[in-house]
Amino acid sequence: MAVIEEGGFNRATTRLHITQPALSYQIKQLEGELGTPLFHRRPGGVSPTEAGRVLSLHARSVIESVRKAKRAVEELAEGVVGEIRIGTVNSVGIHFLPHVLWSIRERYPTIRPSVLYRRSDTILDALLSGRIDLAMVADPKSDRRLRMETIIEEKVSLVCGRSHPFFSRKAVRPSELKGVQFVSLSSESPTGSAIQEHLVRLGVNVEPVVSTDNVETVKKMVEVGLGVAFLPDMVTASDVSCEAQASGKLARIDVGPPLTRRIVLVTWKNFEMSRATKVFIDELRLHGTRWKGCLDVKAS
Repeated sequence: MAVIEEGGFNRATTRLHITQPALSYQIKQLEGELGTPLFHRRPGGVSPTEAGRVLSLHARSVIESVRKAKRAVEELAEGVVGEIRIGTVNSVGIHFLPHVLWSIRERYPTIRPSVLYRRSDTILDALLSGRIDLAMVADPKSDRRLRMETIIEEKVSLVCGRSHPFFSRKAVRPSELKGVQFVSLSSESPTGSAIQEHLVRLGVNVEPVVSTDNVETVKKMVEVGLGVAFLPDMVTASDVSCEAQASGKLARIDVGPPLTRRIVLVTWKNFEMSRATKVFIDELRLHGTRWKGCLDVKAS
């Protein structure tokens, strides 16, 4: 399964912590027992044969059954316990999820969360292949196999640093963005794509000085004055006061109709949840209702 999921022997050996000769030997042994090749071996890499795909599907089913059996026995003996495999994107994993995990750790110390950080499409593939239990992503495409629940709806705001002329402004007109230096999120991400479409609707043509798929990199470049950027409010929540006072390193500026995105919890429709997963989702919903997207100075 690791060879199929990782797309080759080299990455599979890294994941399994064994040498390539040892892995090749195990595959050869298995092919000998089954009497059929499991992989097409070509100069450009390997791909599963039909027998390999069938075996992989059954192996996943067996592994999941073992996980469910282990989880059921643990819960019977100890209550709310077990592993929760979470998949998410950088912005959610860095700026929202840690607060949820802290609360879970305080209330249920026997729950063992593990977090996979990848792009949205990779995270959903991991969910569909059974490698994670739930996903937290932005604006996912609908899929009849999956259940989707919006946890947060947030603005994606224009942000600038202290040295920028916009810093003391509460709002600007779209026409004022023409010729302004931008740092952009890559259009390969759902949020980056939504930002580019939003700029088109505003009638603003942007040639970014830098483009990246990492929100933290964009944020830092805005801080040092490399340009302005559209960023999810989640990313700047600890930098911008709820009182809308431009007093920190960054300021949000209103421009045209607002751009929003949804942070969505994604699970299988027929997902049999463990008690640990249920309490985690309850905590996720609670934090979603409390989330403000800015620094509440009065509360602190």
